[in-house]
Amino acid sequence: MQWTGLNELREKYLHFFETKDHLRLGSFPLVPKDDPSLLLINSGMAPMKKWFLGQEEPPRHRVTTCQKCIRTPDIERVGITARHGCFFEMLGNFSFQDYFKKEVIPWAWEFLTQELEIPADRLYISVYQEDDEAYDIWTKVIGIPESHMVRLGKEDNFWEHGSGPCGPCSEIYFDRGEEYGCHKPTCGVGCDCDRYMEIWNLVFSQFDSDGKGHYELLAKPNIDTGMGLERLACVMQGVGNLFEVDTVAAVLHHVERIAGKKYGENDKDDISIRVITDHIRATVFMASDGVLPSNEGRGYVMRRLLRRAARHGRMLGINRPFLTELVETVIESSEAGYPELREHEGYIKKVIGTEELRFGRTIDAGLNILNGMMSRLKDVHEKVLSGAEVFKLNDTFGFPLDLTREIAAEAGVRVDEAAFHVEMSKQRERARAERLAKDISGWSADLFGELTAEPTQFDGYEVLTESAKVVALSDGEELNDAIATDEAGESKEGVLVVLDRTPFYAEMGGQVADHGYISCGNAKLKVTQVKKTPKGYFVHTCELLDGTLHVGDTVTAAVDAQRRMSICRNHTATHLMQKALREVLGDHVHQAGSYQDDHITRFDFTHFSAVTAEELVEVEKKVNEKIFESLNVEIKNLPIEEAKKMGAMALFGEKYGSVVRVVDAGGWSTEFCGGTHVKNTAQIGCFKILGESSVAAGIRRIEATTGFGVLNLLDERTELLAQTAVALKANNMKDAPARAEALTAELKETNKQLDILKAEMASSKIDGLFQDAADIDGVRIVSAYLTGTGADTLRDMIDKIRDKAPDTVAVLIGSDGSKTMMAVGVCKNALARGLKAGALVKQIAAIAGGNGGGKPDFAMAGIRDCSKIDDALNAVPEIVKNELSK
Repeated sequence: MQWTGLNELREKYLHFFETKDHLRLGSFPLVPKDDPSLLLINSGMAPMKKWFLGQEEPPRHRVTTCQKCIRTPDIERVGITARHGCFFEMLGNFSFQDYFKKEVIPWAWEFLTQELEIPADRLYISVYQEDDEAYDIWTKVIGIPESHMVRLGKEDNFWEHGSGPCGPCSEIYFDRGEEYGCHKPTCGVGCDCDRYMEIWNLVFSQFDSDGKGHYELLAKPNIDTGMGLERLACVMQGVGNLFEVDTVAAVLHHVERIAGKKYGENDKDDISIRVITDHIRATVFMASDGVLPSNEGRGYVMRRLLRRAARHGRMLGINRPFLTELVETVIESSEAGYPELREHEGYIKKVIGTEELRFGRTIDAGLNILNGMMSRLKDVHEKVLSGAEVFKLNDTFGFPLDLTREIAAEAGVRVDEAAFHVEMSKQRERARAERLAKDISGWSADLFGELTAEPTQFDGYEVLTESAKVVALSDGEELNDAIATDEAGESKEGVLVVLDRTPFYAEMGGQVADHGYISCGNAKLKVTQVKKTPKGYFVHTCELLDGTLHVGDTVTAAVDAQRRMSICRNHTATHLMQKALREVLGDHVHQAGSYQDDHITRFDFTHFSAVTAEELVEVEKKVNEKIFESLNVEIKNLPIEEAKKMGAMALFGEKYGSVVRVVDAGGWSTEFCGGTHVKNTAQIGCFKILGESSVAAGIRRIEATTGFGVLNLLDERTELLAQTAVALKANNMKDAPARAEALTAELKETNKQLDILKAEMASSKIDGLFQDAADIDGVRIVSAYLTGTGADTLRDMIDKIRDKAPDTVAVLIGSDGSKTMMAVGVCKNALARGLKAGALVKQIAAIAGGNGGGKPDFAMAGIRDCSKIDDALNAVPEIVKNELSK
């Protein structure tokens, strides 16, 4: 058994199973596709559920992968122990109704003992207590002595998750030696100590469970194996835990250098070093797969990991942003298996750096709020921060629970963690419910799951009209005009038709589906939607307009060519826009979502500030330049490596096959894409940006239009300008700006004169108010209800009264026709007597159903019940008197 690096181990494993006729697939993205039950991929088999369940046909019935995974249930334990980590890689070989126990067990033994040369006497095997078949293969075929075999119960060696495929499993353990053991007489496989480490789990999915304890044998069972790559590296490198494995240790040593600390010398520092090491690895891979920090879902996981890492950096004495420095080391140590990390390097650093800076700004605000919470407990005997308060601090400011706990403990304050976790559970349930609602709200089920026909052949790249055969109908064997209306005689929509081939593009990749017609004899259907099922059937949602249609009929399927062309214009323009954005804003720009129909293109992209007006003009100019250059748009199906060498851009988080479709616009814009496009950029006509906005933290959105959309926009704006010219009484549209400028100047002068008149009227009113002023113990009270007077005028009158009579309290109510407001001013000498405008306005306004507040010398309130205005004003002397007596 020789020391072997983690990257070499990964390659050895995948190559070994390639020699056993397995198809090697790259790791699936961490973001699950079409699986609302998972937030992030957490096992090797998770992305292949549909293949195991027979819902989709796998690319081959033997597959091997090394899958990047993230698990966060034990996030609070990460760093506390050297066992726990959020990020790991899982090796696996899988059989989808192909081989079974008699093949997979010998292969596992061969790989470990011959390929890796692990001594056989250090390996132990567990099997399910009732699985005699596996036990016999291990002992009679492989020759494992019974002293190295253990039978365990259902809890340990039977894999199932609710209803569906399940079965017994067999685990392979490595004996790390007595120095790792607990030295108890009962120490052995299954002990809680660290001596016997499970390295490989072989799951035999041979039953179908109804979830109620009843199991039926599967006619064609599956194999699902999983071996933690870091655990295997621990064995092959003779190290005690995952943080000592070569690729992980490289990151750990970089943390040491930044912090000026030595791992292994201080337990508290070691915890922080392990937290940073694990979390930066996890977040680099998450960012590379397109995850962005946010306050919900997988974005919340990423934000929590990054902020936890940044906080532990502070605990190590690192008082500057540092996480982006570690990104390079993570990439260097892992790019052999994941070259996309290097491709996304600039973007990854931007995402992580931006979040770390944001946390640096918010942590101080969080500390102020936490200190405020604790100060309110100074007179309480048992100082306890409520779970709700701690959760709010965590949810709003990303303040980790362990940081709150630590700071609170230093102040002698306990945290109600049980209540906090209750709040966290509620939030997770809300997020999960929202996620499920989003994922199941649309069309999802394969309504034609029992079909045995070949998947629909899509011909829409080449033709827009063709003959096809009806394979299935949602209403059975035939449709006729008798069901084309409901009981009220209204048109009935939603007839589903499956054809053996189709020119209709199905909704996918952000592009909407084609519309058009399906016809056969006297039967005519209007196609309003097209979806592609997991098994490859194109389901056409139609409105049956007339006639009768049967399964087996030959029909004519015709796409609305004008609408398709408009969609093509917008889709190709989207590609040009992405390239232009990268040139103007930087290479960190990547697609985060898109939508194209026959009217607009909507493009979401990664960027960390608003796009300026000047930048938008530059983007628009670049796109139009490429349109006017009449670039040929070539579409090729190429091996993925060849496509990457061309510089073709791929979508974050998207899993591609060995052959990809590449859309190349004159060599300027080259992308992986399955959508429909124009043949030459000149066909786009023209490109116009309609608007730019924020979608989420780090995600911006541009909406634009092309072709007829630009012409329609020009018509609308021309009509709007014509209407404006008429309203301004300009001679023509060209004169409208000058006329608007002249009217604005006239209005400004008129308002100026009006302000002068108002000031003069206010002065005269003030003089009149003092004639009726009451005197309460040396404080003069001026009060009045002034109709036709707005809030600004009330404020000006209070200022003038303040200048005129410093011993005055002024209470003025005004109404400008839309709302009624009260203004209270307490002048200098009255203020010195202890009177406060804020306190007065609340009492006075309350009489008229209002409420308000303000500063000691000036406050305002809204009035709801105008019938009580006189009552409120009459009460002013008594309220002032009471306040003076306090």
